[in-house]
Amino acid sequence: MELKAPDFRKREDKLSGWLDGEVRTFLFDSFSDDYCTRTGMEFLRGVDIPIKPGDLAAFHGEGGLPVTDLADNMACVIGANTQFKYRDAYIAYLALYFNEKLVDVLVQKGATELREQHYRKSCIYFRAALLLDDQNRDAMFGYACCCREWYLSMEGEDQQELIGILKKEATEYFEHVTRVFPDYAAAYYFLGYAYVNAGQYKKAELAWKKFLKLNEEKGASAGAVPEPVDGTNESDEVKEIRERVASLADPVKIEEGINALVAGHLEDGLRILERYVGTQYDNWWPLHYYLASAYRELGFFDEAVEGFKRVLALQPSHEESCECLADLYAADGDAENSEKYRRKAEIIRKNRRE
Repeated sequence: MELKAPDFRKREDKLSGWLDGEVRTFLFDSFSDDYCTRTGMEFLRGVDIPIKPGDLAAFHGEGGLPVTDLADNMACVIGANTQFKYRDAYIAYLALYFNEKLVDVLVQKGATELREQHYRKSCIYFRAALLLDDQNRDAMFGYACCCREWYLSMEGEDQQELIGILKKEATEYFEHVTRVFPDYAAAYYFLGYAYVNAGQYKKAELAWKKFLKLNEEKGASAGAVPEPVDGTNESDEVKEIRERVASLADPVKIEEGINALVAGHLEDGLRILERYVGTQYDNWWPLHYYLASAYRELGFFDEAVEGFKRVLALQPSHEESCECLADLYAADGDAENSEKYRRKAEIIRKNRRE
């Protein structure tokens, strides 16, 4: 069965609110009924046409506005809002005047804007290309790269909702590229980093091993890695990923232990995770949280309390650990400490709301 990426026109558009500012300056006018009839474009009758303010006179002039200008305007509007009410009419107009190479043009525009770090405009062009051909490899890959570069550029900014959306979009479309084009090495390169950032170390290991395998089997060039991300040559990238894969050995094992605990295999999970206490991973609070949760399930009161306190020493605003400590002390008859951690959890919730 042929693997395909999802229909881009049917996807929920979670980015439009952050992109519509790029097209807010457009004015909207319409073609006359007579013009629509004469040109055979009845589908544009009563449809609002996006026009830049400085082009309004030309639009109504004898020669009209060039088709390429109108096409770019329409592409920008639907790229900014994939559910725009006249989207299908715009796509029909683009199909009437342009062939499939229009997708390549939009991808090139997106790549140019990405190199210039105009992330919103770049995103708009890649999305417009996907509306025209959602199986186009370069449009899919470019969109994923753009989302990745955009959220990386916001490091330290208070834009958590947008960053979260961009991370999901980037990961999803790197995954789509690897499924639809399984021999495209560059997608695995970036997908590995996406998985590492999400704490999915086994998936990262598999993605990077696939990247290395493709390079070994085909001498695959990582030239598809776009300039804004990496300026190294292929051998540097391969060396980099080999080192990354080697460094994942312990995180992959820790993830295996956590998965065992989550699945209810407490003894197996503890056997794996306990060996990492006191190592270079000792300052990683999730390690202690999962260990403490397992100790709690097994009835090891002292170990569980110590573990949750260790989490709070590393992550003072960890609400779940406060709640667990409150419950543990309550079950042990220690009302004072139970109330102490219950209040601390409430303060954390209040601060988060504010």
